[in-house]
Order: sequence, then C-alpha cells, then structure tokens
Amino acid sequence: MIDYKTLKEHLENTGRLKLLPQILSELKREAVRIAKQAPRTETAKKHPELLSGSRTLENGLLTDTTGKRALLEIYQRVIS
Repeated sequence: MIDYKTLKEHLENTGRLKLLPQILSELKREAVRIAKQAPRTETAKKHPELLSGSRTLENGLLTDTTGKRALLEIYQRVIS
C-alpha cells in the first residue's frame, strides 16, 4: 500500500511535486489492470433458461462451462 502523505512530502522535498498528477493517474490505471485480471465468475442472468453454466476467469485462464456452444450448433442445424 502506498503512503500518499509520504509520497507527497518526498516530491515536495525533491522539487518534483508537478509529477504527482501523473503518478496518481498511473496508479489508477494499474488498479484497473489488477481488477481486470482478478478471478471472477460470470453467469447467464438475462436468459438462464437458454444459457446454463458459467464462465470463470482465473490466472488468465478462461474456463467456459456454458451450454452456449451446443445452443449455437442447434441454431446452425436449424438455419442450414
């Protein structure tokens, strides 16, 4: 965790206080990157009767246990 008070004091003492906005924006971008890579599970909320199962993203690996592929195969058979 970053101690913002100490960071600000250090930047003031070294005469680099103008860097503070850039540092803060980079820290925000890093937080967004970390949040994107965090493990998460997605489920079908809108049409649970059509799509079952879930998609799990963990350690950069996507595990798809939905019935979406089977539903698409049935649709392709019907339209062809």
